[in-house]
Order: sequence, then structure tokens, then C-alpha cells
Amino acid sequence: MASDFDFFAPEFQGDVHPHFARMREECPMAKAEEPFDWYAVTREKDVRALLHDWKNWTSELGPGLSREGGGGVLVSVDPPEHTFDRRIVNRAFTPASLLAMEPEITVLIDEIIDGFVEKGEGDFMQLLAVPVPLIVIAWLLGLDPDLVQQMRPRADGVISADALAQEEMARQMRAAAEAEGGGDRSGATRGQEEVRYFLGKIAERRAMHAAGEEMPPDTLTALVTTELNGRTLRDDEIVGFMGFLFIAGSATTTQLIGNMIYRLLQNPDQLELVRNNPDLYETCVEESLRYDAPVNGLFRTAVEDTEFLGVEVPKDTKVLCMFGSANLDPEMWEEPETFDVTRDYEQLKLHYAFGQGIHYCMGAPLARVEAKVALKLVLERMPNLRLTGEPEEITAPVLHGVETLPVAWDPPASN
Repeated sequence: MASDFDFFAPEFQGDVHPHFARMREECPMAKAEEPFDWYAVTREKDVRALLHDWKNWTSELGPGLSREGGGGVLVSVDPPEHTFDRRIVNRAFTPASLLAMEPEITVLIDEIIDGFVEKGEGDFMQLLAVPVPLIVIAWLLGLDPDLVQQMRPRADGVISADALAQEEMARQMRAAAEAEGGGDRSGATRGQEEVRYFLGKIAERRAMHAAGEEMPPDTLTALVTTELNGRTLRDDEIVGFMGFLFIAGSATTTQLIGNMIYRLLQNPDQLELVRNNPDLYETCVEESLRYDAPVNGLFRTAVEDTEFLGVEVPKDTKVLCMFGSANLDPEMWEEPETFDVTRDYEQLKLHYAFGQGIHYCMGAPLARVEAKVALKLVLERMPNLRLTGEPEEITAPVLHGVETLPVAWDPPASN
């Protein structure tokens, strides 16, 4: 069978919506041939079926296209290991603790806007959408926010260079951590600087814990100290989770914030609705997640030779669950190609932007808070916000949205 689509083609990445529509209609089990044969499912019901059937469609080879596995972090294991890891991480990453960060995030975004609001123009992504999630992740992990922002370009390189392997940074960081611990550094070069920094922070916390000292009440402390059934997480496991959180928790939220503001600027009627109705802030966030899922999709792997949608799928074949396409399926959504902030909120939250099933994103509450607060303060503090040019689409295949967003606004009047 010939290839049904080229996921890495610029024309596909530039405007995925019409391609998703064609694939749902003509080839719901679409085939790709680069860098090897793999498939993508695009209809909502089929994406749901794969995400909820972890026994036949495993995550153990990672949620990316890489065949090397995902480094043993949450997104790359199945039960029972996944159940254990998630229970431990849940104690460090509770929804209540994430939602409680809203006041701090509000102060942070206000301060960042203070730093650029008088300019009256700039790239919204670099001004706000990129730094906010990175700083929040640094807070969660007890890291230096300035150093974390310096690490970001290297992380972007990993996402862009490694075909659809968002877990690649976590895998490489965990490999590097193992190499550091065993003195063998031959297999780990990329991410080595980050690993040493992370391991140093972990060692500090372990020393504080052993000495009975009071420790910062952050996620890193919980990862180091939480015990379940007599077991705690090893250093390499913590580093793998930190690496994944560093990527997944920052880049995806950056895309959410940028995509949301871009669509509002493209749809002035929707912008005015939200501006005049603060009760729509949360619905606007969910509609953005539905309309522009920040992650195009994640992979599952066939456990055995099987058939799906009439296609023979060999064992160990990668199949991409297209979140972005499921979110636009007319069988699930009325007028799915319309960006509409007045949709029913509860129905909207059934979207696939955070996945579904046992691997549903644990950071979803935090991403929602960051996006809601950013929306509120942008509308309040950047009046007459408008596009000044066409944005550039992000080039990393795993992600969807804008890389740049040139905007202008009316700066505050001088005293």
C-alpha cells in the first residue's frame, strides 16, 4: 500500500486541519513511510479505542516515533509499573497543589508583562508564552528559573531533531544519569549538562532529608522523599521524569497560550465575547485545546500481529493516535472547524489535547491555570491587541501551533 500522507511535509504541518479531514474520510488508518512504515488513526472513536486498550497497544516503546523506548518515565510504561509510578508521582503532583499555584502564577505573569508592556509591540511567544511555563516548571522542580530558560533552546533542538519523540529528552537524560552514576559516559552526550545539574539538586535534597532538615515544599522534594510499599524512586527515574516534565510541561503550555491568543486575534468576534464575559475564560482555554491541540498526537505500539480498521498491523508497529484530528471529528463535535468560545464547557472537556485513559496528562490542571491567567491579564493589560504580521508555524512535528506571533498593543499612557 502506498503512503497515505507525509507527516513531515511542510504543507502538512502548515495547515493540518484539511489534511485531518481528508484522512478521516479517505484513510482513517493512514500509512506513513518515513523514517519507516507506521500508521496514524484519525477518527475520534478509533483514537479512543487505542488509548483505552493498553494491553494490546503498549506505551513501553515510548509515545514518540523512536524505536528505542521512552526511558521508563510515566508515558513510556504500562501497568503494573505505570500504576506504581503514577501513585508515587500523584503524591507530588496533585491537582489541588497545582491549582493552588494560581496566585503565584498571576503575580509572575503580571511582572513579566510589566517588563515589556511599554514597548507596544513584539513577538508574543518570546515575550510571554515561552517564559511563563518554563519559570513555573522551575518552581515546581526547585530549579533556577534563569538557568532553566537557558536550557530551553537545547530542549527545542531535541524535539525538532528527533522525529516525533517528545520523550527523547527524558530517555537521554535517564541514560545520561545512569552513565553518570556508573562512570560510563559513552552512551550519553546530549542533555549531559542538564543531567549533572538535576542530579546535583537531587543529591542536595537527599542530604537534607537524611539530616532531617526542613525541605522546600515542591515537586522535587516529593519525588525524592515519597515512599510506596517500601520503595522510592531512583535518581535516574527522577531525572527521567524531570526531563519529560521540562519538555512536556513547558513546550506544550507555550503552544496552548500562543495558539489561544492567535485564534482570538483571527476571530475578533470571539475576542470581544471573551473580553466582555470573564466567565468565558475557562471555556476559551478548552476551545483552544480542542481546536489547536498543542500535541498533534502520541504513539502506541502493537503488542502482537493484529488487524485494525481492516489493516494488517505487524507486532511492534507504531501507530499514532492523532489528538488533533479526533478533536475535529464531526461525529464528536458540531461544526468542528468553527472556533467557538460559547460551546458547552463540560462537553468541551472531552477533547483529546491531554490524551485519555491511563496516560491522561497529570499536568493538565496546571496548563489550564497558566492559560486562563495569561488570557485574563493579556486582555486587561494589552488593549487593542492586534496582529502585525503572519506568524511562523512551529517546525517540531510533535507540536502544533505558532513559533512566532508578531503583535502590537496600545502601551500605557506616560505619567
